[in-house]
Amino acid sequence: MTADRWDRREFSMALAGALLPIRAIRAGAPDEAPAATRTGEVEALRLFAEHTHPRGLEAAANTDWQNRWSTLKRDAATLDDGAYFIRTRRALSWFKDGHTTVLPFEYAGGVPAALIKGPFRLSLPYRAKIFSDGVWLVATASVAKQMLGGRLIKVGDLSVIELMRAHATDWPGNDAWAQNWAAPLFASPALLHGLGALRNSANYIDVEAIGSGGTNLQARFMAAAKDKSELAALSRTTSAHEVWAAAAGSGNYARHLPQHRALYISLDEMDDVKGKTFDALTTAIFKALATPRLQRVIVDIRRNGGGDNFLAEPLRKRLERSQFNRPGALYVLIGSATFSAAQNFATRMERETFAVFAGEPTGGAPNQFGDPTVSVGPATGITAIVSSLPWFDSYPQDVRPWIMPDLLVPTTFATWRSGQDPVLDAALAHRPSAREVAAALTQRSAYDRYSQRQAWTSFWRE
Repeated sequence: MTADRWDRREFSMALAGALLPIRAIRAGAPDEAPAATRTGEVEALRLFAEHTHPRGLEAAANTDWQNRWSTLKRDAATLDDGAYFIRTRRALSWFKDGHTTVLPFEYAGGVPAALIKGPFRLSLPYRAKIFSDGVWLVATASVAKQMLGGRLIKVGDLSVIELMRAHATDWPGNDAWAQNWAAPLFASPALLHGLGALRNSANYIDVEAIGSGGTNLQARFMAAAKDKSELAALSRTTSAHEVWAAAAGSGNYARHLPQHRALYISLDEMDDVKGKTFDALTTAIFKALATPRLQRVIVDIRRNGGGDNFLAEPLRKRLERSQFNRPGALYVLIGSATFSAAQNFATRMERETFAVFAGEPTGGAPNQFGDPTVSVGPATGITAIVSSLPWFDSYPQDVRPWIMPDLLVPTTFATWRSGQDPVLDAALAHRPSAREVAAALTQRSAYDRYSQRQAWTSFWRE
């Protein structure tokens, strides 16, 4: 058994590709001196987005875009810190590309000096994790240990479903990406206040959950600037991937599964990792692909938030030209954290191979904008990023918000806690029918195959 915890690496992994490369740091339009007020900051960020994003001219002429910024500019001076953060993010979300947003402070180097005395300095003493079947408390203060492992049903004045929907309103990306980034807000008084779960910025919040056996649990948590290491974490069984990654010293590795005649390739980062370059990993994979009696290759990018989208091209091309490029021999595991450069890889694999996709929808879209440029607000210090390049790896007609898996396998709290991996199990057990093989071999466009017409609704959209 092992204890799980939320840490900053989860932020980094989820958005690793979003800041590569960072081209420049600007506060507004070229040659414009920023005004160190919230009103000036809003205007500078609007101009910055219009000058930076490939759809900037389209945005500038759009009534909805104009209204978002004019109302934000009108209200900026009177908004509390959490509401200002959320409203600014919502204004940028007009582009809906995932890369154009306001970065969480945990990823941007901490709460900026201008906001450090406000509610963003505080944290509630628990941590949540989100699965297809709800929001679960995976770490709590010892005084509320009875809540540990409970499924949240209400936080402050809002039900969890109401809070998730408020969080996803005008989210800069698809619903899977919104869910991927929702967990930290449950411990943030500033964001909870900004989303309407708290009537004021009080340092306490009432929480309700459902415990084992269906018991109703209630607790009042006090917010404080405490280190998360003081929280008691929920014990759970380590998954196979966690064991294998620990043995490899990295989330980037390849492992033979001889009992399945399969090669499992984990790509958690589209980047070099400590002790091993991506090129060295690729060379090792090429060697492993030549293993006698190997029948199946599984590439897992469920935890990959991006990086350099050229690094995996040699691997993709080798798989495309290999004996594994056929229905039932090549699988790609995807999920809500699959984004940016990992989305590029997934889209290219979908278009150029017969890979079967398993898991949950990707956090990014097949045709996306990326390579964001940074803007730091002169008044509040918030860090915004705005896409600068289009990456259209699918067809021009492809307007999907994500890649939907062919084998839709939700991850639940129970499977996570018990260390099971139903997605990997599904990929190992799958045997395509003759009809599925024929459909795969004769499909004209990958984006229009039957599985892409499935609906995905998590617990908060049902």
